[in-house]
Amino acid sequence: MKNLHPLLQEYVNRVSRQVKARELRQEIREEIAGHLDELWEAKRAEGLDDEAAARQAMAQMGNTDSVAEGFNRVHRPRVPWMMLLSLALLLTIALLAMYAVRLSYQAGEGLWYDIDFFGKQAVFIGIGLAVLFILSRVHYGILNNYSWMLYGLAVVLIWITNYVSPNVNGLRVFILGGVNPTAICPYLFLIAAAGALSRKYEKRRTALGQLVVLGILPLLLFAVIPSFPSLILYAVAFALMLCFSRYGWRWVLTYLSMVASIFVLPLLLSGYGQERLSAFLRPWEDAEGSGYLYLQIEEAVRSAGWRGHGFGSFMEVLPQIHSDNVFTYLIYSLGWVFGIFVLMIVLLFVTQLVNAAMSVRDPYGKMLIAGLGAFFSVQFVWSIGMSLGLLPISAVSFPLISYGGSGLMAQLGAIGLIYGVYRRKDMVRVH
Repeated sequence: MKNLHPLLQEYVNRVSRQVKARELRQEIREEIAGHLDELWEAKRAEGLDDEAAARQAMAQMGNTDSVAEGFNRVHRPRVPWMMLLSLALLLTIALLAMYAVRLSYQAGEGLWYDIDFFGKQAVFIGIGLAVLFILSRVHYGILNNYSWMLYGLAVVLIWITNYVSPNVNGLRVFILGGVNPTAICPYLFLIAAAGALSRKYEKRRTALGQLVVLGILPLLLFAVIPSFPSLILYAVAFALMLCFSRYGWRWVLTYLSMVASIFVLPLLLSGYGQERLSAFLRPWEDAEGSGYLYLQIEEAVRSAGWRGHGFGSFMEVLPQIHSDNVFTYLIYSLGWVFGIFVLMIVLLFVTQLVNAAMSVRDPYGKMLIAGLGAFFSVQFVWSIGMSLGLLPISAVSFPLISYGGSGLMAQLGAIGLIYGVYRRKDMVRVH
């Protein structure tokens, strides 16, 4: 910054001290100093001495308090009100759904009849909202410095899950203090990827290495658990992150080709994959076996009508109506009117995520919202499509509505990070 007259320097100092966006203080100091210097030079050209010219320049700029207040209005924290409104509606629907599910299970006196899904979901939401608030107040830029540490943490958690935890129904589950740490692994990988993809790599070999380490290795780890839903969700989210990055479409196509050749095609060509695909495309051919759930979902949504079968209706034919099949049950019990309402809220929430990503100028913040928002969006699409029989059935819960502690808290934590980025979008320097 150019040396100023002492009076002008003191003016700049008084203004900058009152600016609340600390990261922007230096930038604002330079901006004010430039304007003052131009005015000072103009007044000197009119024949005034240095001190008189300085006082005239300051008078023209205005009172320091007013100038600082103007900067604080422009660079103040932003609140994504529509995003928070849609989130509140989704969490309200979650509590409503769990109460209805509890009534349904109690009517059948089956495996889940004595579990208080409503009470536990309320506790999970309360803890998750606390996590959301804390993360929204933590400066997201700190995470950029620990990207590879977070990546390593996710790798360690998956390693522990695979080699230490017990095998439950073909899946490895590691529970620590009642929480499944692997539920946060996709989010940790995405946060790490945001740090790397927000920077431009000129060398082709470096860019290819980024794709392998950040885009392919996590998929191999998800395949080892095994967790095919996490694999697909992360792959699609990472591909969408590449679209927002500076890598270009060639790298997006390269990555998708790698995923298809290494993971998708071998699975589809395997006997297991052929059986699952056949059940999805032709469920009537094995109505009592692999096609059973598809036929029951079709019957549930078809018979619901506009008003449904009634709040808390007993539903015996579909399992897991508190998690994977919760949206199907909501339509079955409350009808298509309520189902369409839920879809509209989801659409509003996803739209707000897109708007937030587009409005943020900081490359790292933009990539963070793009990655986490893409993961939410893909989950919504798959869960809704699965619940309506339009996509293959898998263990994909409905974000923010399905029952679950670890997953719900991880989702609310991710929203806290998104909120934190948006909150500071006008308060950080853009490099």
